[in-house]
Amino acid sequence: MRRHSLTGYWSVFRNYSKRAILLIATLGFCCVSSRAQTVTMPSSPALQQENTLQDLQRDLNDIFNDPNFSNAFWGVCIQSLETGQYYFRLNDARSFLPASNLKVFTAAEALSLLGPDFRYNTELLTTGKISEKTIRGDLIIRGSGDPTLGAFNLDHDTIPTLVFDAWADSLRRLGITRVEGNIVGDDTYFTDQVYPMGWAVEDLPYYFAMQSSALSFAENQVSVTVLPSTTVGGKVRYEVVPATRYVTVENNATTKVDSLVRRLPTGRDSVIAPGSSTIEVKRLVGSNTIVITGQIPITGAIVTEMLSIENPTLYAATVFREVLEARGIRISGSSMTSQDLERRIPYLKAKVLAQYTSPPVSDIVRLMNKQSDNLYAEQLFRTVAKEQRGEGSWTKGSEAMRAFLANVGILPERIAIYDGSGLSRMDLIAPTHMVTVLRNMYQQKKLYDVFYRSLPVMGVDGTLAHRLTDTRAQGNVRAKTGFLTGVRSISGYLTTRDNELLAFSIIGNNFTTPTSLANNLQDLVLLRLVNFSRK
Repeated sequence: MRRHSLTGYWSVFRNYSKRAILLIATLGFCCVSSRAQTVTMPSSPALQQENTLQDLQRDLNDIFNDPNFSNAFWGVCIQSLETGQYYFRLNDARSFLPASNLKVFTAAEALSLLGPDFRYNTELLTTGKISEKTIRGDLIIRGSGDPTLGAFNLDHDTIPTLVFDAWADSLRRLGITRVEGNIVGDDTYFTDQVYPMGWAVEDLPYYFAMQSSALSFAENQVSVTVLPSTTVGGKVRYEVVPATRYVTVENNATTKVDSLVRRLPTGRDSVIAPGSSTIEVKRLVGSNTIVITGQIPITGAIVTEMLSIENPTLYAATVFREVLEARGIRISGSSMTSQDLERRIPYLKAKVLAQYTSPPVSDIVRLMNKQSDNLYAEQLFRTVAKEQRGEGSWTKGSEAMRAFLANVGILPERIAIYDGSGLSRMDLIAPTHMVTVLRNMYQQKKLYDVFYRSLPVMGVDGTLAHRLTDTRAQGNVRAKTGFLTGVRSISGYLTTRDNELLAFSIIGNNFTTPTSLANNLQDLVLLRLVNFSRK
């Protein structure tokens, strides 16, 4: 999400029509139009309400006719959840790329079909015997699709290996000092696909396009922090979290002098500044090699990049092995996945040594929506597929989603869904579909509160924390955002000045202007709505 505030809005709004500028300039935002100044008072309350709604609709049309978006498409659907009346509709039945707005569907489906109390269990098992401080057999981590094991998103102050540390400590308390076997990661709860269709290959090295696996650890990513060295010309310092040999770092970056801003006539430096950093941290596609290039000033700020990793299952097994070895537990075998074994794991004979139970789906959905976490969305999408269709694949996930949407009144043949996060550029939904789901969740009294509280709050938290602060929209609008190149979407709930609850969806596609302009247009619409009164 690109952050911005109201600062500088006027330079943006001058591109809007004269009517829209007048709307913003009138701080009350209520029923403003040049026409309204000359119209006599309506003869009845019903007629007055009709006139104010018509004024609103004309204002919204003016906003969406902004010439900055003359080459783009806007789809809009705004409906009262109290009366069922549509406030405004624009291309609302046409197909749009939703980006992360698709997580609204994923959240609704997971809460409805898995239930808000559903939890994942990840087990540590062995098929061997324990004798003389030795496990004579493999240690197996059996995944069930949990996205929260070691997740950065749960608590940024939490060590990703916290669960593995606890498991290792429990083995030490049993007196275990040796494992005569392998560390095996079992991800067979899902199919062996790691990506859905439609993701851009250039996104794959980065945290938001991580691979999906039934055994996922630390959100299938690493954090790389780059710091300047203590001497000019020296190689930069770096830190990888979690610290692991699973990734290889090629450090080609150096530390440079600070920039000279002004020099006195005597030739002495009077003012220096850190200058700009040119550090780039990237992972080579298809490998776990991380390359650091560029320069950082000696007093420059640290640079942090989150990168995805290849083969999440092997990643989890490798890091757990490293934790065990750090506790003095020797491993005779290898780190591997269950696919590497030439035999089936006899789970009926296995002994559970430890387990990790995730937070409930209600918390997972909240974390997914607030931070727009793609891994959480994909894991939920595939979990519903496994639980409802018997196969944890994206194909079955799409089938399950289409069936769920059909039950709430959306024709399956009018949508295309290939993932749970909205990162796929093959996803297609309409704004009216989004409002249909929002309306359906509003009607599900047992689920609505959990669903509503999962959405980012305008000007307060999540992906909306820095938008429309110090306005009536702050704390009022609850909505999910979405962003891809050329795509900006926002859908959710708000209340008008009359305290009337609305569901809305605003999706822009194919624009070539800066995303900040799309944000400003959406914010202008939301300000008009939260300040609207029928009276």
